[in-house]
Amino acid sequence: MMYILEKMFTVSTLLAFILVGCGNSSSQKETKKLQMTEEINNNDEDSESYTPYLKEHHANYSQDGNSMTPSPTKDVNAKSIDWTIRASSNEGAENLVKHLHFMINKLENNGNPRPFDKLFLMEAYMKYNHYYITTVEQSATSVVVSKQAITDCAYKVIAAHSDVVSGDFFAQGDIKNDYSLKAETILVSSACDDVRTSVEAYISQR
Repeated sequence: MMYILEKMFTVSTLLAFILVGCGNSSSQKETKKLQMTEEINNNDEDSESYTPYLKEHHANYSQDGNSMTPSPTKDVNAKSIDWTIRASSNEGAENLVKHLHFMINKLENNGNPRPFDKLFLMEAYMKYNHYYITTVEQSATSVVVSKQAITDCAYKVIAAHSDVVSGDFFAQGDIKNDYSLKAETILVSSACDDVRTSVEAYISQR
C-alpha cells in the first residue's frame, strides 16, 4: 500500500513539475518578447535623440574656455543652472542641440525617459507641470543651456540631474546608472512637501 502511495505521489509531483515548467517556458518566452520589443523601441528612440552619438563622443565635449569636463554653474538663490559646453566640431554641437530639443519636447509631452530611474521621472514631472523652463542656444561649437526653476523642489531636481550629466555622462559616457536614491532624498525634503504625493503617484504610474 505504501509503495503504491509513494508511486502516486511521485507521478503527481512529476506532472506538477512538467506543468509548471511548461508555464514558466511560456512566461519566459512572453517576457523575452516584451524585452525585445522594448529594446527595439528604445533603439529607435535613441537614434532620434542622438544618444548613441553623444555616448560615443562624450569626451569631445568640454567646459567652454578649457579642456575640463563640462559642469554647470548653479545658483541656488536664483534657482538657476547654466551650462556653456564646447564641442570639438560643429556636428557635435548640432547633435547635442538636437538631443536637448528632443528631450525637452518629450518631457513637455508627458514622455517617460528611463522609467526605472526616479530622478529622471521626477524631472519629467517637473517639466511636464511647468516647474522649470529650459533654453538652448548654439553659437558655432558652443552650446549654452539654461534652466530656471520656479520652486525649491524643482531646483533640487534639476541640480541633481545636472550633476549626474556632468559627473557620469560627460566624464565617462555612462548612461546606465540608476539615481533613484538621489530622487528619494530630494522627495522627502521639506522643499517638496507640496508636491510629494503627486510626484509619488506620477512615479508609481510609470
